[in-house]
Amino acid sequence: MVVDEAQELSEMDWRILLRRCPGKSMTIVGDLAQRQSAAGARTWAAMLDAHVSRRWTYRELTVSYRSTAEIMAVAASALAETETSVTPPESVRSNGLWPWTQEGSADDLAATVTEVVRELPTPGSLSVIDPEGSRLDVAVTAITPRESRGLEFDVVVVVEPQRILAHPPSGAAELYVALTRATQQVVVVHGEPLPPALEEAIRGRARQHGR
Repeated sequence: MVVDEAQELSEMDWRILLRRCPGKSMTIVGDLAQRQSAAGARTWAAMLDAHVSRRWTYRELTVSYRSTAEIMAVAASALAETETSVTPPESVRSNGLWPWTQEGSADDLAATVTEVVRELPTPGSLSVIDPEGSRLDVAVTAITPRESRGLEFDVVVVVEPQRILAHPPSGAAELYVALTRATQQVVVVHGEPLPPALEEAIRGRARQHGR
């Protein structure tokens, strides 16, 4: 049996799966940093020891093939807000495109997002990840962080990260997911102040690189 997105499974989910797999031969794949379910795993031992104590082997995947080193460095700031001590993966590539921010009016942020989307050079796919999943005046429909899990795009516009972070009970995980959907470029659009760790990660590194 292969189980994907295993970090979301509750204790009852595990009982149901293990009844269907009496031999308990399973490959379990999950990322605790992306856990969005309140009933999901906080540690693998907490979930598995009760069923297969000392009979499971943990292997940590440490390489990111999707997002660039620049994106992963910024996404790591969201991990500091999670309940887990997960180490961000190391990207296999760098493209020199550091994530950047665009501030707009909190009363009409859709107009700022629309302007950013229209001006972005996007030869590939683009998505807007918005905490409310609103529709914009462009040929792009925004999706929520939860809806974006498992997807990937060349360019991602993340809207109001502070609002995503404040979303209970898994805002930090949702922000991490949103920031790691892009393969090439991330732009953050906000009307509210940025989370301090994210602001330092983006603007601090941008100053170092002369942006």
